[in-house]
Amino acid sequence: MLPEGIGRKPRNLSDCSSSVVGTPPVQVLISVHIPKCAGTSFRTILRGIFGDKLWLNYGAAYRREEVRPGVVPPGTECIHGHFLADAFDVVFKNPRLVTWVRHPVERVVSNFQFFLRHPYNGDYFSRELHSKKLSLRQFSDMEGMRNEAARHFAGKTVDDFSFVGIADRFAESMRHFGQTFGFANLESVPVPRENVNPARPARRYRLDPGDYRYILDRNASDLAFFDEAMARLDAFADPR
Repeated sequence: MLPEGIGRKPRNLSDCSSSVVGTPPVQVLISVHIPKCAGTSFRTILRGIFGDKLWLNYGAAYRREEVRPGVVPPGTECIHGHFLADAFDVVFKNPRLVTWVRHPVERVVSNFQFFLRHPYNGDYFSRELHSKKLSLRQFSDMEGMRNEAARHFAGKTVDDFSFVGIADRFAESMRHFGQTFGFANLESVPVPRENVNPARPARRYRLDPGDYRYILDRNASDLAFFDEAMARLDAFADPR
């Protein structure tokens, strides 16, 4: 059976002018949403493709130890949310993993700016930022802000993922995603721009060179994942 939204106008994707067509993946699709890496925009695409076969996992199970029988709703064909890449290894056999990454300096600065715009007392990092009036460098020193992509990869490599999108190359990445999973017409879907900083002056944040190097030095593992994912997307774009 086709996932809801395949072969007809996607649900909850009202700005999409044409249908997404294709066949469902053989295995469950597991989409790891690394914070500030286009996961919210990608969620809109997945909702349009999978409809009520999509389960949004934001808080139900973050790691393997929290996955209990029955936690995944029956009929789920795609899981998307904030959780570690190995969280469902004991539930599904050979799931198809997908995620998005972003240059680590851009990710850290985006997270910093997001919490400045949206103070949230329920989040530890937001509380620390505002209560201690942290600078960007101090914020980037927090353990949870360093190598966040590597932590979500949970020991897996880029090769363990069927697809790794690049946040700053969203449309191009979506073409790659569509080809990988057999979904046609995804290139015609307008790029959702959700959770974007409206005050960002350019495509990339303008930083003092010293701040840039300071943050980069604390995210060497994430930079390695990012570079490898970029090389994969470049190979797709130019398969010579």
